[in-house]
Amino acid sequence: MARTDVAIVTEMKDAELIHVPLKANAVVLHGTFALVDAAGLAIAYNTAIAGTQKCLGVWDASYDNTGGADSDRLGLARRKKAFLFKNLGADAVTQADVGATVYVADNQTIAKTDNSGVLPVAGAFMGFDLENPSYVWVEIV
Repeated sequence: MARTDVAIVTEMKDAELIHVPLKANAVVLHGTFALVDAAGLAIAYNTAIAGTQKCLGVWDASYDNTGGADSDRLGLARRKKAFLFKNLGADAVTQADVGATVYVADNQTIAKTDNSGVLPVAGAFMGFDLENPSYVWVEIV
């Protein structure tokens, strides 16, 4: 496409809530990390975590594609917010890590490191929960 020499209307939409196609037989759980595989399909909540996966946000509800083929069902992932997750005790963030990138350890837990490239990026660590310091705020954009 060539550049334009006249004003144009560029369409836009809010990207806070996005549709994500589910992998065949995937079941995802409300409030957990919305992870997709290398093909861009949502993986099941019990799929092993891998560095090739991407975190798009947090599931806005539970979705079940049991018996379905790839993309037969769509889920909604919420992003551009800070979400509360468990802090992995064995690889925990500290106050000095505020603003640092953190990683998905399981469907509801973050880790400080990527375990040598094994874990996908979750988002940015934004601080500890004031009522329960074993939980942390993670911004997912």
